[in-house]
This record gives sequence, structure tokens and C-alpha cells, in this order.
Amino acid sequence: MVVLRLLLLGLLLVGLATGVRQQWLQIHWDRLLNDLGAGALGDDEPFDFNQWLIGDPESPSGLD
Repeated sequence: MVVLRLLLLGLLLVGLATGVRQQWLQIHWDRLLNDLGAGALGDDEPFDFNQWLIGDPESPSGLD
């Protein structure tokens, strides 16, 4: 029974990854982060996920 659950979970993950790669599914990061309470962006301002995750490359890191 455990093997069947792992197989179904694996198929679900492969299906989601294929859907995102083939652009059948689209992830709106700004909406997702707004729902999670992590972002307070307006609709007119695009969200840069890389900048949110990594930070601003021009700001000093504080590790001198």
C-alpha cells in the first residue's frame, strides 16, 4: 500500500512539473505571496521573485 501511495505521489509531481514546463499551468507568484501574507504589492507593480529570494545585488551584504 505504501508503494502505491509513493507511485501516485510521484506521478502527481511529474504531472505538475510537466504542466508548468509546458505552460499548461501558470504560477502567479505575486498572488500566491499576497495570499500567504508575504507580499504587499500593488497590481501595477510586477513582482521579481529572484530579487525577493536573493535580495538586491547592489546593496551591501554586511559581510566585510
